[in-house]
Amino acid sequence: MGRTGNPNPRKFSTLLSTGLVFLIIVTVSAATSSTRSAAQLGPSPSPVTTPQGQTKERPNPVRRFFSWVKEAVSRPFRKRVPPISDPPIVRVTSSTSLINFCPPWTQSMDNCSASRDVVLSASAGGPDVDAKLLYVWTVSVGRIRGEGQKVIWDLSDVADGTYTANVEVNDGTGLTANASTKVTIALCRSCLIRESPCPTIMVSCPENVKSNQSMTFEAHVYGGDPTVKVTYTWSVSAGKISGGQGSSMITIDVSDVTRGSITATVSIGGHDPACVNTASCTTRTAEVSSPVIRQISQQGICQIIAAVEK
Repeated sequence: MGRTGNPNPRKFSTLLSTGLVFLIIVTVSAATSSTRSAAQLGPSPSPVTTPQGQTKERPNPVRRFFSWVKEAVSRPFRKRVPPISDPPIVRVTSSTSLINFCPPWTQSMDNCSASRDVVLSASAGGPDVDAKLLYVWTVSVGRIRGEGQKVIWDLSDVADGTYTANVEVNDGTGLTANASTKVTIALCRSCLIRESPCPTIMVSCPENVKSNQSMTFEAHVYGGDPTVKVTYTWSVSAGKISGGQGSSMITIDVSDVTRGSITATVSIGGHDPACVNTASCTTRTAEVSSPVIRQISQQGICQIIAAVEK
């Protein structure tokens, strides 16, 4: 078995040179023979005159041969021009183009959207192409969560209107393409106002308390939107809140309060700001009498009574 593989470059060059020399000899011999034949037959003019009076020269076979050789030898060494690629063509799709909603103090009778999230997807020619591209998203309002080919457009707390999301695709060579989509936010046509959009707030507290004791105040919220998560913020006119701040019930330390009254006020959050969101309650404090003084007073009264009876 003979050895197989790439041909010897030196052997190939020798064969090519031999072939070129052979072709040159054959061409020159043919040209010489044609010249001798022309001399034997008599002189004939080389230029050919056309009927329009123009002179046309006969082609020179030697020149044509060398031109062909030059073209054949230089062709493999020419710099190949890479094909010009086209910019990517991108398409954007969204999970929805319309969001219908009702205000918090109303309720919808139809299937209005409670979510403000829109899924945005971009494609520029299939999974193999999309994986090699860079995606940059921009929106007129709201914010973008995530990155890449698929993201989420968060439109929470955005007023009604029509808004635009845009994506720029870059293939890494400087070629870019842009596409956009629009989403409209509108009020539902069947939003009904609840019977009582605002809650009723009350605070309960003891009628009076001794100054050396602690006391509790409790807030009660009735009505309003049942889906609202209520927050509590307390303040007091005297004493110190010893526990429960942020909840519906607090404990107040009144050890430093000798007489007068204590008022606790609660402010709730979560409901419509137009509603009344504060309430308060006031407790009177009583001064504690000293047991020694009270005993002396009783003895004094008894002595006075005995003296009068005598």
